[in-house]
Amino acid sequence: MTEINKDNGLPFISSFQVNTDLVWQMSRSEKYALIGLLEHLKPNCSVEIGTFQGGSLQVISEFSEKVYSIDISPEPKRTLQPLFDNVEFIVDQSVNVLHDLFKKIEEAGEKLNFVLVDGDHSRKGVHDDLKMILDYPHKNDLVILMHDSYNPQCRKGMKDIDYSSYDNIEYVELDYITGSFWHNGNNREMWGGLALIKVGGNQNTPAGVNESARNSFKVAQLHSIHIIKDKLRFLSPIKKRIYKQLKMRHKADKYFDFEK
Repeated sequence: MTEINKDNGLPFISSFQVNTDLVWQMSRSEKYALIGLLEHLKPNCSVEIGTFQGGSLQVISEFSEKVYSIDISPEPKRTLQPLFDNVEFIVDQSVNVLHDLFKKIEEAGEKLNFVLVDGDHSRKGVHDDLKMILDYPHKNDLVILMHDSYNPQCRKGMKDIDYSSYDNIEYVELDYITGSFWHNGNNREMWGGLALIKVGGNQNTPAGVNESARNSFKVAQLHSIHIIKDKLRFLSPIKKRIYKQLKMRHKADKYFDFEK
């Protein structure tokens, strides 16, 4: 992951200058895809779920007229607000604010064209974010990009959606960009990957779910730690209580205090 975060190579598809001071937790192919997609879309308005340290936000801000970036931690707003004039930072859980935010965008005469989902990486969190986005009656064509579609829990959340129940979904691809199997660097975990949903118009035939990397995903999953982790997931509440009682710092705490 360190090598990815330090990747400051100039994408050959764009003249966009990456700010390497901002942590950007995407692979090189994911970065190229995000830059190229936004350079093509040039959104009037974009929404980002999961700000973290501004890596993806720098691209969204560059190619969008207006951006709303949501994070549960106040740290992104504190550290990044001076860098982005066209970004409004929202500190809250995405499910608490998305519906009202979409309504606010509509009432302001803005056109929502792009959403990046990269917040809660639990199965339920991904599902709830995505369902809330799809349930809203958007008046403009919309591209939804979802990060970490190669992670089994995130992928399950995406597949839990009944896409056939929506008549305005043109396309669903869970492997728009394929993720990675960290066989030796991240405890045999599967991360990364971008899924894409195109919303717009009325479709005669319900959109199916494309998984162009289905076979490689299944092979990687068989060799990953996720099968064991999924079976032990019921222990998660106990683990959290132990961390709290022992005042141990959990890796997720970095989202709430970037300076520690």
